[in-house]
Formats: sequence, structure tokens, C-alpha cells
Amino acid sequence: MTDAKDGWSLPSFWLSEMAPLTRRPRLEKSGSVDVAIVGGGFSGLWTAFYLHELDPSLRIAVLEKQVAGYGASGRNGGWVCPFFPVGWGRVESIFGAETTRRFSEELVGTVDEVGSRVAELGIDCDYTKAGSISFMRNQAQVGQAEDDVKAIERRGLSGDWRLLGAREAEAMLRVSYADGATFTPECATVHPARLVRGLAKSVESRGVEIYEDSPVSEVEDGFVRVGSVRLSASKIVVATEGYTAGFERWRRQLLPLYSMMIVTEPLSDAQYEAIGSPNPGLCFADHRHLVIYGQITHDRRIAFGGRGAPYHLGSRVSRIHDTHGPSRDGLQRELLKLFPALRGIRIARHWGGPLGVSRDWFPRVAQEPATQLWRIGGYAGDGVATTNLVGRVTARRLLGLADDSASAAVFGRPPRDWEPEPFRWLGVNLGLNLTRVVDRLEDRGAPVSALDRLRRTLIGQA
Repeated sequence: MTDAKDGWSLPSFWLSEMAPLTRRPRLEKSGSVDVAIVGGGFSGLWTAFYLHELDPSLRIAVLEKQVAGYGASGRNGGWVCPFFPVGWGRVESIFGAETTRRFSEELVGTVDEVGSRVAELGIDCDYTKAGSISFMRNQAQVGQAEDDVKAIERRGLSGDWRLLGAREAEAMLRVSYADGATFTPECATVHPARLVRGLAKSVESRGVEIYEDSPVSEVEDGFVRVGSVRLSASKIVVATEGYTAGFERWRRQLLPLYSMMIVTEPLSDAQYEAIGSPNPGLCFADHRHLVIYGQITHDRRIAFGGRGAPYHLGSRVSRIHDTHGPSRDGLQRELLKLFPALRGIRIARHWGGPLGVSRDWFPRVAQEPATQLWRIGGYAGDGVATTNLVGRVTARRLLGLADDSASAAVFGRPPRDWEPEPFRWLGVNLGLNLTRVVDRLEDRGAPVSALDRLRRTLIGQA
């Protein structure tokens, strides 16, 4: 079976560029494996990759409801960066200064680990380490950016993080107004669908079985079920990220929060020069609270995304939510505010999808008590690199290997549930709206500290 040749049946621009996709067979016969992995995205595939590397004798099966990379792995902004969804001060307050420092080293090292594996496996995904620039566009953002860089230096965290003046920032990427920027060379970008599909092909060539069109309806210690077909497994890993709430036992552990994207047509020579002829692969953002993110693609498009789409009551996830007109229009307005020289540029595609957010915004490698059932994920949008690190930690834990890494400690926090409905719907959507308000007030120079504390509490970042 193949998807439509024009790619419009696929849920993102990245995946549509790879159309048609030939789907792998579904799971049709009962059997047994050593490890069953539910979810064919970055988390599940990196876990399979490192499990096989550590123990090639393992029988491993990956079960995917749609096609490999259908979820966030094939829809994201393509940032391979050592960013973490929880602030360093909070990480340090929980784990201490030394673990925090080592964890930062492991995150920075993961960017190069992904790059070296991409090269080793021959995956053509435009991996480019061009760095990330984040603009300061009001005085509150200037203060926050300066504090962040000073805190990184004070804690001795890994990586190169710099403050740029306005002219230095403009030399990298020309936006409409900025008081400067922060920059780190520690970031890369990829074509995410090519990376996840290439990774699937690579693990399959090593003997890992991948079944697509195989929605798992039941997960229990010792087996998973696809319709009437039962697959027994000594160990089971659930790596379904924004779709995890579809399983009753984890309904309140990961909140599916939608992020939306647009992509332009390729820029003309004049348009490209007007924005400063940036390096292909450059990541860009600013220091607002309601996150925006973009990359300059190798064919000179701008892939641009942001948060703020509504959370749906009961953690509902549906294809009808994969596009959102107000978010699309808002992204287009924000893109043109950043780059007014691009006025009139055609938007080639709009898409979105759910990412997984835990109650405290920490990703997890969590084992169900007294079982060999594991749930991993909760990257809150920072997963292209972090999934690789989680895959390595998960593989070691499944095999019972000693692991004194800082990542094992940070990802090992006990899970926390979100509030029952309708309280989480009210709290999360109120928090999202307050985030917009805080950004607008900061643009006007108004004080926001009390309001900011409230909105961070509502969405779980406090």
C-alpha cells in the first residue's frame, strides 16, 4: 500500500516531500519477541537502535499505528538542539549543581551523537550544524536573555552560549527589529521526516521488525494486542508521545499540546538577500514566552512554527486538529513581522500535531511498578535531540546495565498526573492565553512578574 503520490494525504510538508510512502505490512500473526516498542517515531526507533547495538541477539518489534514518523517525529521544526523544556535553575534545585552540569554536557554531546549516527548510517536528511539565534525584541527579553547567559556561565554548563549586539545579530539574519540576540553554535537542523524514515530503514536492516498500520489497542505487562492479534514480549516500551493519552492507564501523564507550522515557497535571490543571505540550516527564534521557532531550509524555504493552539477537552487528539486556521494566520503575521521584506511570499503548506507535555515538563523513562512495562517521552517540543538521549538511557535500563549518567537521574523522576477534567482544560487554556497577555505587556514595557508566575503555575512550568 502507498500513500497518495502528491503527498497531501500525509500530515506535514516534510512527509509530503517523501511521497509516495510504501507502507510496511501490519502485524497479522500472534507471536513473541524480547522487546515490543509501541510507536514508530524517534523515541521508539532510537531505543530499538541502541538495544540492537548493545545486544544484537534481541528480537525487537516496533508497532506503529500509521507509518513510521507519522507523529511529532515527522512534523516538527527539525531543530537538533541541546535545549531542555525545564529551566536550569529548577533542574539544579532538584538534582544539584554537579548533576545539572553533567546533564548539560550530555545534551550538548547528543547533538553531535545524532550527527555522527546520521553519517554512519548514510541517512540523507540535510543534517547541518549552523547554530541557533534567538532575538531580543523588547527590554524584558533583553533582561531575561542576559540573565540566562550569565546563569549558564555561573553554573559552568556545557556549550558555547553568546550574547550578540544588534549588528552581530543582523549579520546572521536580518529581522525587522532586535536589540541583539543570543547565539549558540551547538544546534543543528535536519529534514525531520527524512531522518525518522531513514532511521526506520536502518534499524529494519539490522533485523528489527517494524509493523505499520498496526494500532495497539491493549498494553499489559507481557503482551500487546493489535486487534485480535496478541504479541507477547518480555519487555514493552510505550513511546507514543502526544498520542499517549489514548491509553487509559497513562491518560493524565502526558498532555497532548498542539504546535503548528507553516512553510514558504523557496525564496527568490532578492528575498534571500533581503533577509541577510543566512546560512542554510540556521535555527531562529526570539525570547518571547509563547514559543516561535524557524529554520532556513537547504532549498531556501522558511519553515516556521509556534505554540498557542488550544488544548482539547479530555486530551482529545484528532486529525481535524492537525490544522488550525487562527494559528496559521497568526504564524503568517508573525513571520511577516519578522521579515517584512517577504510580504507577498506564498505559504506552501500549513500543518500541526500534538506534542507530549508532562505535568512538570520533565521527560521520563518510567517503569510501571513490579512490571517490565515502560513509558518514555514528554519532550514538550524539544525532542529531536532528546529522543536520542532517552533512547540510550532506555536501552541500558531495559538490559539492566549500570548507568551513572546524569540523564538517567533526570529522566528517572516519578511520573506526575495532570489534574482531572475539566480542570486541566481550564487551567491549560487559561495559561496559554495568559502567556499571550504577558508577551503583549512586555512589548509595552509593563510589569508582569505576578501574572507570569500565575501562568507558569497553570501550565506546569513553576
